[in-house]
Amino acid sequence: MMLGEIRDYLRQRETISLSDITNRFDISAEAAKLALEYWVDKGKVSKIGAACGSSCGGCGSAEDNYQWLDREQVIKLFRKMS
Repeated sequence: MMLGEIRDYLRQRETISLSDITNRFDISAEAAKLALEYWVDKGKVSKIGAACGSSCGGCGSAEDNYQWLDREQVIKLFRKMS
């Protein structure tokens, strides 16, 4: 049930951070990561850059965001990988 709720929340928001999920569903970061990685493995979610908008990773406190992929985005990603 939680996977579906997270899916629906992500579809609605389009992009979320790990802390968004932990706060919204009152779950641990580990549980949120597992749920998000489930959707990443299914090809429905993409892990994207740091929440600060920078991909440098220099500060160490920025967290990754996760983005729901619609059909067109999945096709574009697939073409890039080919």
